[in-house]
Amino acid sequence: MHSRPAVTGSRKRAVTAGLVAAALALGWQFLVVRYTFGGNWTAWFCTGGNVEQPKALDFEHLYRFPQSDGYDGQFYHYIAHDPWFQRGFDRYIDAPRLRYRRILNPGLAFVLSAGQDRWVDAALVALNLLFIFAGAYWLSRYAQIHGYHAAWGTVFLLAPAVLVSLDRLTADLALTALCVAFALYVSEKRSGELYVVLLLAPLARETGLLLTAACCIVLLFERHSKPAFVFATSAIPALAWYAFVQSHTVPYDSSRWFTPIPFGGLIDRMIHPVTYAFVPVVKWLAEIFDECSLAGVALAFVFSFRPSSRFPRPLALAALLTTLSGIALGKPFWGDAFAFGRVFSPLVVLVALQSFATRSWWPALPLALIDPRIGLQLGYKLFQIARTLFA
Repeated sequence: MHSRPAVTGSRKRAVTAGLVAAALALGWQFLVVRYTFGGNWTAWFCTGGNVEQPKALDFEHLYRFPQSDGYDGQFYHYIAHDPWFQRGFDRYIDAPRLRYRRILNPGLAFVLSAGQDRWVDAALVALNLLFIFAGAYWLSRYAQIHGYHAAWGTVFLLAPAVLVSLDRLTADLALTALCVAFALYVSEKRSGELYVVLLLAPLARETGLLLTAACCIVLLFERHSKPAFVFATSAIPALAWYAFVQSHTVPYDSSRWFTPIPFGGLIDRMIHPVTYAFVPVVKWLAEIFDECSLAGVALAFVFSFRPSSRFPRPLALAALLTTLSGIALGKPFWGDAFAFGRVFSPLVVLVALQSFATRSWWPALPLALIDPRIGLQLGYKLFQIARTLFA
């Protein structure tokens, strides 16, 4: 009799947690834009001063980072302005076949802006905040079904992909949020919502297909062939989109991204640390935090091979498949914590979610090891804000 009011109350508290997380993120971004980028919100796209931009977007007065090739967000920004390959913006993108497959954020921004260039940028920033809200909401719900306070939802802000999204708009935040939704709806056995998550995840990033694979493999193992087939159909829109992108783009060379030695990229990065041209104290901290963050990913790999028996099988298998997908990743993926931290955020989050089910905080250790290095870089923004305010 009392289940519906309890569920309603749970959702209201989760909405509050989501709004708090989104408000904190927006407050941070406002301060950074106001005091370090002269009020220009296009700085979040991380457009490089060394690369050419579409002339059609000159009216945006994009913030361009001098003597820089920019970052991934600039490419998804161009895709949001030209999702159907009608304006030739793909020639300004480093690997169109790769980037265009990750259509979820750019596509939603195009829809929200009604295809109007003047609204696309605001839509991208709003979607970033929306996925922070959604991730915190889903995490709050997940925490509550395990007997924890709803405020735990705000901890979603500590996921590496979320911290990176506070500095540059990439595709990984959406998939990380959807991984939390995957965990929630698997735990609650809500097939309809789970299907929608599986529909969206591979459109955020190709590794979202691993969630579908995990779900279907477990169902087949349990001899539930009909539900497995139904969930498998959730991949059809993504595969159709990939085929469309394939027909409109040229191949790209990805050979340097992989190594024949399992975990060779991770090991090589650990034994060959990056030397930074920072002041001594910051340089020392950056190098130590680098090694800690690499150790955090390695520890997440270990946890994925030894999941708790109390962790639902689809979640455990999704974490394991994510680890297996990263075995052969080479040097480019291990350049810095902003790169591998966000790429492996789905794994780190899935592993950390075990803490709620097991009442042990060891699975959250990878998260605690990765965040300080990203936080150090965000801390520099805080220093810039303080210097501007008190100069």
